[in-house]
Amino acid sequence: MANFKELLPKINTLIFDVDGVLSDGSIFVSENGEQLRTMSSRDGLAITMALKKGYNIAIITGGHSKSVLFRFKYLGIKDVFLGVKNKVEILHQYFKDKNILPENVLYME
Repeated sequence: MANFKELLPKINTLIFDVDGVLSDGSIFVSENGEQLRTMSSRDGLAITMALKKGYNIAIITGGHSKSVLFRFKYLGIKDVFLGVKNKVEILHQYFKDKNILPENVLYME
């Protein structure tokens, strides 16, 4: 099996969940019931740098938050999937739609 340094150059796609990956897992509930998450500006900077270098980036999450969608669209991520019940199904469809091989993906859930 190849080591991490041998596999890394093949990566051209980054796929993330939100809770516990791009947020610390804390949820704040507003007066109107909206669930808000805290996200790191450093993660945002890394994502925008990766996009500028040509990486495909997708967010696949079970959450429905409009504020999360707004954050990722602000960062320039076009492939945001909210309210996903079957992440594997969406993941495989994304691979097919973008012609991506699984060995070219770093997936953080």
